[in-house]
Amino acid sequence: MPELFKGGILEMSTEPLLPAGAVEPWSAYPLNRVAVVLTIVLLIVELLDYFRVFPHLLRCLPRWKGNVELEHSVSLARTRNTVALVAALIFVLTADYFSLVAPSFRLQVPPEWRLVVCAGLLAGMIIVRRLCYLATPMRSRTSEFASTMRHTIYNYLILLVSFMLPSALLLAAIGMDLSAARTVLIAEIAVFYLVHLIRSSQILHSRYGSLATILYLCALEILPVGILIFVCTL
Repeated sequence: MPELFKGGILEMSTEPLLPAGAVEPWSAYPLNRVAVVLTIVLLIVELLDYFRVFPHLLRCLPRWKGNVELEHSVSLARTRNTVALVAALIFVLTADYFSLVAPSFRLQVPPEWRLVVCAGLLAGMIIVRRLCYLATPMRSRTSEFASTMRHTIYNYLILLVSFMLPSALLLAAIGMDLSAARTVLIAEIAVFYLVHLIRSSQILHSRYGSLATILYLCALEILPVGILIFVCTL
């Protein structure tokens, strides 16, 4: 009888099978893992610069002149720019993990490439914003006022990520429902974006009248974000 079972072939999968309807976790995709490791390395490299510039960034919350003072220091402005790059990477990873930027066509993309879609949409918003600035006198590279306007968003992005990253890690650790966690993070983004708009309008109003301030603010800051929001509703 044992001879009947010799030379048999195992047809079962050697990999554990996922439950029906289940999807692999976000961290299972190689691109996501590589992006996280790269971001952590850059964060460690920029950590001292972050602590150096952070007290100056805090002054930008209650006072619009804090943005002007930071831009006036060439070394601090350069440090802020490099820290903002790392903050942008963290923001993209968080936005993709919690599906903060999730147009319907993103679901048609294989899960392992959705991070690229999220990064592309956010990069597209930055490009549109840059093109808007190029169409106005704010494109000047010699004007400290124009430079302050262009880079103010960097200040509030770093501040946002400083609050958003601990919140995201905590929400993920306690296993909060994804939709509830998304609501919390979107609320944080909305608060810091509102502060950014208020301070930007105050900077503009320090040189221009009320009408010009409103027009510049709509064209330079509200329009690019509005386009991104519109795309996310498709």
